[in-house]
Amino acid sequence: MAKKLLLGALIVLMTGSISVGADNPVEKIRIVTFGDSITRGFGSTPYSVYLQQALNANSCNAVVINEGKDAETTLGGVERINQVLAKHRPNYILIMEGANDARSGISSGTAVGNLALMVDKSVNAGAKPIISAITPNTEAGGVENRLIPEDFNPKIQALANSKSIPYVDNYSVLAGPNWDEYTFDGLHMNELGQNILAQEFLKVLPCGGGSTDSGGGGGCFIATAAYGSLLEPHVTMLRRFRDSYLLTHRPGQISVDFYYTYSPPIADFIAQHDNLRALVRVMLWPLVAFAYLMIHGYGPLLAVLFLSAATLILWRKTIGFFRGA
Repeated sequence: MAKKLLLGALIVLMTGSISVGADNPVEKIRIVTFGDSITRGFGSTPYSVYLQQALNANSCNAVVINEGKDAETTLGGVERINQVLAKHRPNYILIMEGANDARSGISSGTAVGNLALMVDKSVNAGAKPIISAITPNTEAGGVENRLIPEDFNPKIQALANSKSIPYVDNYSVLAGPNWDEYTFDGLHMNELGQNILAQEFLKVLPCGGGSTDSGGGGGCFIATAAYGSLLEPHVTMLRRFRDSYLLTHRPGQISVDFYYTYSPPIADFIAQHDNLRALVRVMLWPLVAFAYLMIHGYGPLLAVLFLSAATLILWRKTIGFFRGA
């Protein structure tokens, strides 16, 4: 009997789940997608559906709950979020609000203040907030609303940084020459655009290869501490390298998870010592240079240089061996 109990305990530890009968599995991780009509999925399948599919594919014991509401401003989000938090008691809440503020003349300061209230309410309710950039808007005859990338989103990212919560840059991944492929009216995403939103949020969720403890939307704790800002170009370069290369395969995801686990206390120590920050900036230069070369398509050149250096070292060691003999 004791052996059976021990075996059962080991199975629980190995699988991370236990059932009390077939209809009572361990409680799922609850993820709420909170926002306006873009979140609700106006005109297309919402990203919450694609996010659920991706989490299922990764064997994540999670349920995604869509709480998008058409035409909502950030003020409406503040007024509604307590009800949503009380109803679902989510572990994570993905907040993507502000598109209607930017298109209706509400100031970025007001919008970000409301977003800060939503973040605080989420934390007080025991949910981990993840905040998103406002997505592009070209509904006015194809003319882009420049307030979004130049005024609103920098302030939203600064808010995430100040609150030490993840920031998902859903603007940059959609904006540009391919935007027309992701939207059907210049504001709302089609299925392709919604799928991209899901993939971006997936990166910072459990089972998605990322971590939600990303210190303001990047996870580059040590680089951010050394350079002093998440927006500093060297930090941005390292984040792009992480997203474009490390998070695209399992070994890289494992290394990122390891980094997220052990680097925060080191970063905190670095941030408190100016001389150490300067030293770390120098030490990061080779990594920044490597990231730059990889992002700009110089991967084959790096491979040739590495092989050449390895061959030279091996050749010198071989000559040294025979001379010594």
